[in-house]
Amino acid sequence: MPLIFSTMGADRKLFLGIDIGGTNTKVGVFDPHGELLGFAEGDTPAEGGVEAEMGLLGEIFDFLQVSPEQFCAIGVGVPGPVDKDGVVHSPPNLKGWGVVDLGKVLSEYLNFPREKIAIGNDANFAALAEYEFGHGRGADPMVMLTLGTGVGGAVIINGELLTGRDGFAAELGHIVIDPDGPRCSCGRRGCAEALISHTGIVRTAWSVLEKDKGSIIWSMIEGQFGELSPKVVQEAAEAGDPAANKILNITARHLGTLLADLVNIFNPERIVIGGGISRWGKALLEPAEKFMRRQALKHLAERVSVVRAKFYKKAGVIGAAAFL
Repeated sequence: MPLIFSTMGADRKLFLGIDIGGTNTKVGVFDPHGELLGFAEGDTPAEGGVEAEMGLLGEIFDFLQVSPEQFCAIGVGVPGPVDKDGVVHSPPNLKGWGVVDLGKVLSEYLNFPREKIAIGNDANFAALAEYEFGHGRGADPMVMLTLGTGVGGAVIINGELLTGRDGFAAELGHIVIDPDGPRCSCGRRGCAEALISHTGIVRTAWSVLEKDKGSIIWSMIEGQFGELSPKVVQEAAEAGDPAANKILNITARHLGTLLADLVNIFNPERIVIGGGISRWGKALLEPAEKFMRRQALKHLAERVSVVRAKFYKKAGVIGAAAFL
């Protein structure tokens, strides 16, 4: 858990932003002026449910040398449906969680007032960070996509998050872009998450590599199938590997299809794309944007911009703290 900046005095009144992801959990500590004082991350437990996550948070707090009595309020983002009461509903990328009142669990674990804990969807919090401080600043409407272990989404209209009747709105990763596509973790076929998440890209990569035994990717992973990742594909594409470029182009087409749907539905001023997959940068986003502009309604596509998020690792913790 690499510490970026720490050592806070015990008398400080701090705000805590927590971003629980399917792969990593990130924690940011902020002063009352919004300055990031400390940041750390650790691997989200693959098993053990919410109890194991509480154990990880305890380790991170120890590492950052902070304690609950220093906090004014805590914001927590989770990759899955969160209702208006802060109850998390079976997040597909957090195995063993089920339906859990995370605020209650965290309150009891930290002995911290429940009313000072805010629970929300991680993409919603990332969107708030980009809208308030990042590359989506002032855009109306603004759509946020987070591409990582899963595919998250958020929509801000007239400065307000679109939450829907129950708080579950903007699950953009579960828009179906290929009805005959692979099975998604939600149980349906062809969701964006099944195609352009980390798992989806790796699945596409294997389908291409099965027909191309000469790809440099084979030597890069040295026969360790678990080593295949979007980062490996990116590095191979940068080296000019044809198979890697084919994987990238398939992924860009899938992303472009989703972007076209979002443009037609929301007529946004700006779409902000974050998450680990966004590190592919122009190699992925430019062809995806071109495909979107061909597929979306012309007068809508001409008026939207597609940008990479300003905050890579820290968007979720910044947004969680800003929500408080």
